[in-house]
Amino acid sequence: MSSTPVPIQKFLATVRTSLTAPNSPLASKKILLLIALSSTSFITFLYQFRKNYLKKKRLNEQNLATMNQSYEKMMKKKRKMIRVDKQFFERLLRILKIIIPSAQSKEFMYFIILTVLLLLRTYLTVEIAEILGTNAQFLVSRQYTKLLEGVMRFAAVSIPASAVNSGLKYCTSMLSLRFRVKLSRHVHDKYVRGVNFYKATNLGGDERISHADQRVTSDINNFSNAISELYTTVFKPILDVILFTTKLVEVTGWQGPAIMYAYFFVSGWIKKNIMPSFGKLVAKESELEGRYRTAHQRLITCSEEIAFFDGSEREKEIINDCLHSIFQHVSYFRYLKGLVGIFDGLLVKYWASIAGYGTLSAPLIFNLRGAREKSSAILTRDYIRNSQYLGKLSTAVGDLVLVGNKLTSIAGYTARVTELLEKIKYLNTKGNVPFHVREEQPVIKTNFTVEAQKELTGWVQEWVQRCEQRPHIAHHAPPNNNVKGGKVIIGEEISFEHVDIISPEGKMLARNLSMHIKKGEHLFCTGPNGCGKSSVFRVLAGLWPLSSGLLTKPPNEDMVFIPQKSYLVLGTLRDQIIYPHNKKQMDAMGVTDDDLAKLLSIVDPAGNILKEWTFDTEKDWFHAFSGGQRQRVAMARVFYHRPKYAILDECTSAVSDEVEDAIYKTCRDLGITIFTVSHRASLMRHHETVLRLDGRGGWELSKRDM
Repeated sequence: MSSTPVPIQKFLATVRTSLTAPNSPLASKKILLLIALSSTSFITFLYQFRKNYLKKKRLNEQNLATMNQSYEKMMKKKRKMIRVDKQFFERLLRILKIIIPSAQSKEFMYFIILTVLLLLRTYLTVEIAEILGTNAQFLVSRQYTKLLEGVMRFAAVSIPASAVNSGLKYCTSMLSLRFRVKLSRHVHDKYVRGVNFYKATNLGGDERISHADQRVTSDINNFSNAISELYTTVFKPILDVILFTTKLVEVTGWQGPAIMYAYFFVSGWIKKNIMPSFGKLVAKESELEGRYRTAHQRLITCSEEIAFFDGSEREKEIINDCLHSIFQHVSYFRYLKGLVGIFDGLLVKYWASIAGYGTLSAPLIFNLRGAREKSSAILTRDYIRNSQYLGKLSTAVGDLVLVGNKLTSIAGYTARVTELLEKIKYLNTKGNVPFHVREEQPVIKTNFTVEAQKELTGWVQEWVQRCEQRPHIAHHAPPNNNVKGGKVIIGEEISFEHVDIISPEGKMLARNLSMHIKKGEHLFCTGPNGCGKSSVFRVLAGLWPLSSGLLTKPPNEDMVFIPQKSYLVLGTLRDQIIYPHNKKQMDAMGVTDDDLAKLLSIVDPAGNILKEWTFDTEKDWFHAFSGGQRQRVAMARVFYHRPKYAILDECTSAVSDEVEDAIYKTCRDLGITIFTVSHRASLMRHHETVLRLDGRGGWELSKRDM
């Protein structure tokens, strides 16, 4: 049984009967009722659209802000609002002078050819409209012989029409290719000149070009494609608007086109008020793509350093974060384009057709040129022909309305390319101007007093106890098993038994190496350049396969390798110390920023690093740090992880002797066994065992009297 009250059911039945009855006075108002309901539905749709748009925009901005907060702080001075304004056209004009240098250039000739083809297509379009109109007239009047002639005429016109359309696509694609080559060569001439490419990627300040590879390759290609299509997108609609407006005025009077233009004026105003800033979104997408590419490039460039730290999981997390940022942004971008596409379909296509009926009916409504007295055949001809004119006019005006979408996208690419050109021009004009002295905190040589030594030693012992109690984070490196060659055993100590160290080029670096290093027994490895000092530890880390013999080693999480080039991860100052851990893992282990500050104070007694930056600061640390600061942060990383073994490859050469002594003493206090690779004999005093390699396969292991 229905839960609706009986009186209401009777009322609804009465209304239903009134609406469906053939002679009911309400039946004639059914259409008005449907129109009212449709209008209400559309108004509701507009409201929901705006509501969902604003909600989606807020959510997207919150997500991007969460993922890129630090990066946005670094880039906000560079990024400006991108819109189609005077600055955009000035930038575009500067680039056009590069890609179309003169009227004698091949690029300009392609423009001439494109113009001729566009004129031909417009002429053929008018011809086809006339043919279709007369064919419809012959069909209605049953003049089959003339109809057959019209069909043959249409078939003849379709051949050049097809050739012209194909020629337009070919010329547009070739023009895009020539634009890309011309602009790329211009950039290459300026960018790969002297040491500009070095300054653009290695020096800080105004010389830096962010994601130069992305700008030189993808951004120039996208700009070239967009700008080559812009000419046909703008020129043809303008030509069609002029031509078909004239044709419609001739056959329908000025009232017909006036109806269409009034509609497009209103629809253009609506579109302008709902159009989001696509130019800014395009530039943001290119920027995120550049970050994603940079993350992959760092993985290749710093592959050995990352492998030494077993940082694959952390690098994968960084790369996936960059990819997720692209996904979030592009999803939001596509969502906006989808919503705008709905309005484009309604305003430019469907509702424009409704306005078109008013245009086609104008001769009958206003009885222009005796339209009401014309025969059915003539009216059919006029209708088909005028429909073709109107369709082309609507398409042309619609294309002009949609040019706004293209211009905002081009504005984003233009901003990226122009910034690249301006940076390159800056590099060429500035030349080799000396650096300015930056005022810094003076480096204070700290003498460790008895009280300071006591306090530091007490904290180090406390840190040892906390490290013993904190949860273990297992590494995800695959087991180091060789298909052929030697055998690897996981144990507590490090032992080489009859191991050959062979380089990838097949050079024997150490033959039949045998040594056993007990925990707490520091090893100093020395020898001439290229003798294989670092190669021994590449085998130990599992980067190189074990060719022969037996290798006993602890698991990777019990070893930390500090190579000659200190690896600095994308992220904050905190990330440099805890790598390959992230902030979440650091918190899970109960480590705080105060603990990290204590670790830094061991290697940076004057506190210069924390005076200049905070742990949340995010920078390009490779350029922000000095050589000594990079080494200090790398050693603080060792203290943070507190491994059983630490391999130090020439990584204390840029710090003072006082700090160097404090580093080795702290390693002993933390129970870290050190393997040092170095040429400096002064470091030998911190070690009990010395391994000398001669580079010809020979080696010597000796003990020192401490």
